[in-house]
Amino acid sequence: MHPAIKIVSFLVFGASVSFGGDRALMFGLLLVMCCYLLGPMARLFFALRLLARMRWFFLSIALVYVFFSPGRLLFSTLPWGPTREGLHEGSMRIAVLVLIVLAVNLLLRTTGRDGLTSAILWCLHPLSWLGLPHERLAVRIALTLDTVAEVQGVYRQGPRDEEEEPVRQPVAVRLARIGEAARRLFVTVDQRAKSAPLHSVELSAESSPPLLQWLFPLALGAAFFALSW
Repeated sequence: MHPAIKIVSFLVFGASVSFGGDRALMFGLLLVMCCYLLGPMARLFFALRLLARMRWFFLSIALVYVFFSPGRLLFSTLPWGPTREGLHEGSMRIAVLVLIVLAVNLLLRTTGRDGLTSAILWCLHPLSWLGLPHERLAVRIALTLDTVAEVQGVYRQGPRDEEEEPVRQPVAVRLARIGEAARRLFVTVDQRAKSAPLHSVELSAESSPPLLQWLFPLALGAAFFALSW
C-alpha cells in the first residue's frame, strides 16, 4: 500500500474513532487487532509496552473526567465524588487514545522513514498552491524522525544506577530521580546538537498513489459512517 494511502487512512481512522461513538470504537479495535495479528507479534508487544509507559497519562485523564464531570454520582451517599457520566466519558477518551496510539505504532512500524517522509511531502503539496514552503516542513519531519531515534539511543546508554536501588521508594525520591534523568538527557542532547556537523537531507521524489488504492480510505470512512447511524 502506498504510504500516502496509509496516512490518509490513519487520518480517517483517527477522526472516526474520535467522533463515532461506541460502535465505531469496537469496529476500530477489531480493525487494529486484525492488522496486528496478521503481522509479526513483535509489533503488538512493542505497542503494549508503549501503552504501559503511558499508564499515568491515562490515569490522569480518568481522574479529571470521573471527578470533575457533572452528572449522577456513583455513590449517592456522598455530597461530591465520581459521576456515571464522567466514568463513561473518561473511558471513551482513554479508549480513543489507546486506539490512536496503536494505529500510529502500526503506521510507523510498517512504513519506512523515506516512504513516510515522501508521503508527507506528497500530502503537503497543496500548500505550495498557497505559496507555503512545504518542502521545509517535510525536511523538518525527516530531521525529527532521525533525532527521535538518536535521543532514544542516548537515553538507553545513560546511567542506570537508580535501578540498583530498592523498588519501593518515596514518591518524592522517585520524582527527583526522574527530574535528574530528564536534566541529564537534556544536557546531553544539547551538547550533541551544538557539536553535530552539518549534513544534507535528501527527500525521495514524490509519487502519486494508484487511483485504485483510494478505495481503501473511502471504504473505511463509509464503514465508520454507517456505524455512526
